[in-house]
Amino acid sequence: MLIPKSKPLMVPVPREPNFHIPEGKYRAQIISIKKVFVEKLNGTGELIRLLFEVRVPTLPKKQNLAKAEFKLDLSCGSELRNILNRLLGRQALAEVAGGSFDLEQLVGMEVQIEIEHVITSHRDEYTYPLVKVCDIQKLETMPLPENVEVKK
Repeated sequence: MLIPKSKPLMVPVPREPNFHIPEGKYRAQIISIKKVFVEKLNGTGELIRLLFEVRVPTLPKKQNLAKAEFKLDLSCGSELRNILNRLLGRQALAEVAGGSFDLEQLVGMEVQIEIEHVITSHRDEYTYPLVKVCDIQKLETMPLPENVEVKK
């Protein structure tokens, strides 16, 4: 009697989260938007945190993540409003003026971001520089390096 060979027990190994992204321009997807509270001298403040999954060709086995935080303010000229105007067009917020806007609709949006490293006075205390998202644009607005493919 022939005993059947057992099948290997294959278990998927998820990619490891990585916030240590090299400087450069990348394609990314907004994967979450959260309201976060920060303590200040004059009380608690509210920020909006956008979390991006970044496609870094040199780090394909990592889940490359970057975050950007903005004051929760949609007044004309505010950072958050400027970002939304770039991503959705000025008309999107103009249509809801006097009402409210659901930031959750940005989740899943494909964008292009630029990452820079900020060297702080405490750099000796850290093994990696502070990674900052310094630009967020609609797809195909920002020139990407040749090794980054943008699908249409």
